[in-house]
Amino acid sequence: MTSETESGGLNPLFRLLVAYRFLVYVGGLFVIGLPLVLSMVDVVVPRAARTVLVVAVLCVMVLTYVGERRVGHDHIDPRTGKSTEEYPLEMRVAVALAVVGIAAGVYVAIEVNALTGLVFVVGSYFFGYLAYRGGFDGGDDGDGG
Repeated sequence: MTSETESGGLNPLFRLLVAYRFLVYVGGLFVIGLPLVLSMVDVVVPRAARTVLVVAVLCVMVLTYVGERRVGHDHIDPRTGKSTEEYPLEMRVAVALAVVGIAAGVYVAIEVNALTGLVFVVGSYFFGYLAYRGGFDGGDDGDGG
């Protein structure tokens, strides 16, 4: 049970977030988009409240992502309790930044300009895809060619 003590007291929170990760991600995007929907029915949410909502949602999404990496069951060896996937720190940071970038792009699309937000979302997606596929390793895939 070394994995329990290594992660500290956040494991119960991580397990809860991972268990409801779909709800966290979809619900988070819903909460970010809710002020736009409310504005269509003449209910104005103050800018400060929208900003607080977006920051809170992004924090919960990032914690969920961290929880998936630490206590997610899809990549844990049941015998040792350790992760069977080893990703370099640079790749993990790049993918986390891409997730935050996508959520920020949705916010920009809603609050500023739809086209700018769409470009931000697409760019963040491809940044994360490149990081996940190992495109930041200098281009040498080890096959000698």
